[in-house]
This record gives sequence, C-alpha cells and structure tokens, in this order.
Amino acid sequence: MEARAIGLKGCGKTTLVGALAEGRGEGHIATVHVGDARVRALSKIFQPKKTIFAEFRVQEVAWAEASARKGEMERYLDALAGGALYLHVLRAFDSLILGEPAHPESDLEKLDHEFLLSDLIRIERAFERAKKAPMPEAVNKALTRCQEALEAETPLREVAFDETQLGFIKGYQFLTLTPQLLLVNTESEGAWDSTALEPLARGRRILAFPFPEAAEVARLSLEEQHEYATALGLPGPAAEVVAQAAFKQLGLISFLTTGSDEVRAWPIRAGETAREAAGAIHSDIQRGFIRAEVVSYSDFMSHESNMKACRDAGVLRIEGKDYIVQDGDIINFRFNV
Repeated sequence: MEARAIGLKGCGKTTLVGALAEGRGEGHIATVHVGDARVRALSKIFQPKKTIFAEFRVQEVAWAEASARKGEMERYLDALAGGALYLHVLRAFDSLILGEPAHPESDLEKLDHEFLLSDLIRIERAFERAKKAPMPEAVNKALTRCQEALEAETPLREVAFDETQLGFIKGYQFLTLTPQLLLVNTESEGAWDSTALEPLARGRRILAFPFPEAAEVARLSLEEQHEYATALGLPGPAAEVVAQAAFKQLGLISFLTTGSDEVRAWPIRAGETAREAAGAIHSDIQRGFIRAEVVSYSDFMSHESNMKACRDAGVLRIEGKDYIVQDGDIINFRFNV
C-alpha cells in the first residue's frame, strides 16, 4: 500500500515523513512498519529467522511552484493522483516564515474545496470528450452520479458505489475518492483542542501531535521511543500511531503466520474470506486452497502459547474457504497445486 502525505505549503509534510521513516527513509519517502505487539510476542516465542511487520509506504507530495501555464494549486493537484490513502497534514502553529497564524479548519476547507472542484473539472472534460467518442451508458450513469454528489459538496469517498461503478470511475483518479487521515501538526508540546475541526472531518480520523518532537523520538531505539514519547505527552512513536490509524481508516486488519523461519503480519481488508486471505501470501495458495487451520491470538496466548494445547482445547479450528478472517487470527493454510 502507498499513502501520500499532502497539505498546504509549510504544514510540515517533510517533518512528518522523517518521523515516520525511523531511519529507513529515502528523502521524501518513508517505509512505515505497523507496530504490532502481537507480532513481537510471537517472535519471542518462535524465535524465527525473520520477523516481518505489516508495512506501507508514505511519499510526500511536495508543493509545486507556479509556472507560466499553471498556478501552484493546479500543479499541486495534478501531482496528487494515485495512492491508497492521503495523510492530510494541517498546520496548527503560527508560522513566521509564512507570516500567517494557524487556522487548520480553513486550511482543510480550502483543500477540500479544491479537491471537489478538480474532480468536477475532470468529469466535465470526460463528458466533453464523449461528444466525439461516446462513452458506454453505464459509465455515463456512474459519472453523472459522481457529478451530482460533487455539486452537492459530497466527496466521492462518502458515496456508496457498488463494485461495478467503482470499476468504471477508478481510472479517473478522482481526488475525493481516496480515503484520508487528518494529521494535525501542533509543532510544540501541549494539548490541542480539536473541537472546531471535528465537524469538518466527515468520517476522517484526526491525530494531533508535534511533528518535530515525534521526529526526534523516531531517532531512538524502539524501547526508548515508547519511553520518550510518553514523557513528551505523545500517544506513542509516530510511525506506530499513524500506521494503526491508517489501517483503521482503510478498514484493514492483519492475520498472522508463525514458524521457525518467519513470524509475519499480513494486511487484508476486513471481511475477506480465508481463501482471499491466502492470496495475500501467494496466488498459488489461493488457487489450491484446501483448508485453513485457525486459532485466535488471544486463545493461543491463553493456552500456554502451544498449538497442541490449543488443539486439545478445541480452540484450534479447521475452517473452509468461506470463513471470514478475524483480526489477529493465526493461520496455517493447507493447499495443493
């Protein structure tokens, strides 16, 4: 999965990416590990050769300078297409460089409005092209539905499209279709009141913390990160907190696999079946799926961290292809290809 760090000029996108990178970043790109205490605990038990956390990539979309043909905002919007999630950064500190007081609420409204306008322009251009090369009626209906929602100032991520309609419109890379997580840069320590921002969030989760302090914490060892994050009043290391919130915003969960070679978390969408989850590991496992041996993480830990004890107690189950995988399930897939 790839996320994009977005936001108006001077909000702190680069500082955020540095905090998320934890020393693994390359310029304006960070690979974020989804901190999972379950994976750490299983790794201590199985002592595998490798321990692999779920992860995703964050790329900063830097503010574009104006050109003779396009203004700053238009060039910036052109650069935003793509990515499964936007980490929308808002400035909640006064900026001497910009010479402007903090107003995250109006900043959010401004970029939200630009997103709506950009998507409407894309639809209008699509209809203009259709005058020369008519589009299928089903596509026309899907785009008309998008247009009606946007004209009512409803972002497309709030519209309940079916899978067929989504297939029609995804290729247009509408900005308001991409889920968002709101990250508020408070710049310094202390609580920040989110009361004014919450009515504008419209289903988007809000995380507020001082990015510079979070970047300092990220340079420490894992054990020190938790200690110093608490001392600074942070909810935890930025990478861990943001990653977990991103998973929740996207409706993702993780199932786990264990063994002497590897303990690993595999991200999937909530509601996926055992057969679909098998495909996260390899398409051959999905294609040759026979059954899944499943035990929940909590049951495993409460039965001596022992699979035999789980089997004897009846909490290690045999599930078929239609079983709905739960967050924290430890799964061993049986397959034949």
